[in-house]
Amino acid sequence: MKEMRKTLEIFLVILITVVTPLVVHASQSTNDINNAASNVTSTINDFMNSITNSTENVINTALADLISFTNFLKNVIYNASTVLALLFGIIGGFLWLSGISPYRGRRLVISAILLALLAIIIATYE
Repeated sequence: MKEMRKTLEIFLVILITVVTPLVVHASQSTNDINNAASNVTSTINDFMNSITNSTENVINTALADLISFTNFLKNVIYNASTVLALLFGIIGGFLWLSGISPYRGRRLVISAILLALLAIIIATYE
């Protein structure tokens, strides 16, 4: 008998716990429900907008950094190819014209011309 009473009390507590929010919700007017739905929708929209804006800012910052790094590499390659073209041209011309190593000197002069062309291409490329 006590066990049955205990089971009945537990059942009533569960029933009251489940039914009370349903009754309260059903008793609210439709305006309150519409306002609640509108609030939920605007909250979700604000959250999604903040995620979108944050993602957009991260992407824009990454692109700006990538462009800056590309410009840095462009300047390094331009300066290096210019200096190497001058050195190869001077050393190659000396070796070729002096007859010390004409074949190697000619290759260095050709390399200097190619590096100079590379520097010109890099300087004009944007």
